[in-house]
Amino acid sequence: MSDATIAYNPFDPSQVDHHDGVLAQLREAGPVHELLPGFFYVTRAHEIVEICRKPNIFQQGRFIPLEEDTRPADELNLGETNPPQHTRVRKVLAGVLSPPKVRAMEPLVRDVCAGLVDAFADRGHADMIADLGVPLPGAVIGPITGLPPESHSQFRAYSDAYMLRADPDPERVRAAAAFVDDFDAMARECIRERVASSHRPDDVLTGLIECVDETGQALTENQILVHLTKDMVVGGTETTTHLIGNLFANLCATPGAYQRVRADRSLVAAAVEETLRIAGPVQILFRVPGEDTEIAGCPIPKDATVALGYASANRDPALFADANEFSLDRGSELRKQHFGFGYGIHLCVGAALARLEAVCALDAVLDRIPDMTFAPDWTYQRVAFFMMRGPTRVDVRF
Repeated sequence: MSDATIAYNPFDPSQVDHHDGVLAQLREAGPVHELLPGFFYVTRAHEIVEICRKPNIFQQGRFIPLEEDTRPADELNLGETNPPQHTRVRKVLAGVLSPPKVRAMEPLVRDVCAGLVDAFADRGHADMIADLGVPLPGAVIGPITGLPPESHSQFRAYSDAYMLRADPDPERVRAAAAFVDDFDAMARECIRERVASSHRPDDVLTGLIECVDETGQALTENQILVHLTKDMVVGGTETTTHLIGNLFANLCATPGAYQRVRADRSLVAAAVEETLRIAGPVQILFRVPGEDTEIAGCPIPKDATVALGYASANRDPALFADANEFSLDRGSELRKQHFGFGYGIHLCVGAALARLEAVCALDAVLDRIPDMTFAPDWTYQRVAFFMMRGPTRVDVRF
């Protein structure tokens, strides 16, 4: 562990808003830093890969620091669980989001994107979050969740409310919690109706209800609720919305990039992957060692919190040349190198669908809008939740 003293608190919004420079200092100073007592931040790609390859030692940690998180075990989402529960639930979600099923969804995704872009293409201006990044995920994942159609338009509001559980403003937390409780009550009623029904459509809700372990034990109602609402609704909404926002922000911020991709559509996928690298939606995840161990020679005690600094690793110069530059020329290997969707057994289960949504969204915009620039008064304002990187708005003119 480096002896360098660099002040950084990844839970402080005032620091996280502009943290790339601080992360570069930390990364250069060393691969592991104890930023807070018992809280170790890992900065470099090599060490993060090594940790992810040892899930038997570095188990998945909760998304909220343990001293602030009083949820029982059956209220943890997929990203917070470990095998064997993680394995059997992931199998259900991965089945619904398998590559063949995602490919079969492409006509739907393209139709949705076309309709959304048509609604603003002649207007001359848009907010790429409100007009595209927010409505797209709900329209795409809504039908496969098993939740009623009238709830799909609430997916983003629910996701935002869920993320506010770590907000420092207690009034905002209370209001958000009330919204989450109301949505969860609706979802819980859907679960009970499906359990009692002989009609079982092929969707996530049915898959979770019928999911059993090797002893025949089914998931509890709480577990079904969490995996349905937090993994599918929140996970499927937040990641895609922020990916789309960052995608258009990067294309507009990089001179000539939008025109280059419009002239050569083979670069659409490259633009998406490079966005996942330089501005990936998920900035940090946690592990908890089940025994005393070490990382790069730094002793890590049992039950410490180990933060995987994906935001830092994605700009590690040991892995990426000119790592702070948005480049469309990194090649096809980039998809396997970056940490935009995590790494290892906890790689985002919806990665294929999020990629498809981003590609189709960009294609739809390129088809209809010859050029695009930021609105004159626009500045990048980041969402409040420390784990995520995404703009609250992307105001553009065309």
